[in-house]
Amino acid sequence: MTDEWPEPAMYALSAVVYAERGDEILLLKRAEGSALAGQFFLPGGLVEPGELPEDGARRELAEEAGIEIDGELELVGCYPMHVYGYDMLQISYRGTVAAGAAVTISHEHVDQQWVKAADMRALMTDEVIDTIADGDERVLQLVRGVRTDLDRYLKRVAQG
Repeated sequence: MTDEWPEPAMYALSAVVYAERGDEILLLKRAEGSALAGQFFLPGGLVEPGELPEDGARRELAEEAGIEIDGELELVGCYPMHVYGYDMLQISYRGTVAAGAAVTISHEHVDQQWVKAADMRALMTDEVIDTIADGDERVLQLVRGVRTDLDRYLKRVAQG
């Protein structure tokens, strides 16, 4: 046995929200100049220093979509990703928004849509993920992480 400890992994922290309205979740289309521009993803972003991850998720949802979660957020999962030159841990939450909540997207996005999570998952085949990644191993790992997280989300929704 050795007294040496391995170098700890260092990650920035990011949080996203499965914002639920009925049986749909909100996706925002990333604007040019952002990571994965042109793709639809969950609202979210960096957790600020000293900020609780759940508070960061709520803040990012409000900043990016102009809506708030009605009540508590439930932790869905966590996965590593690499964007904007940083290794990050992405924490995902789920929560319900008011039925009549109007989405107002930020400058970071160009479109929004409410989709059934199961329909979104059906589209995330290996072939589609390979197309999105376009040979970039980091993007490939990121989108695979998103798919795994989505599977976790769908399992929780099915459990009630």
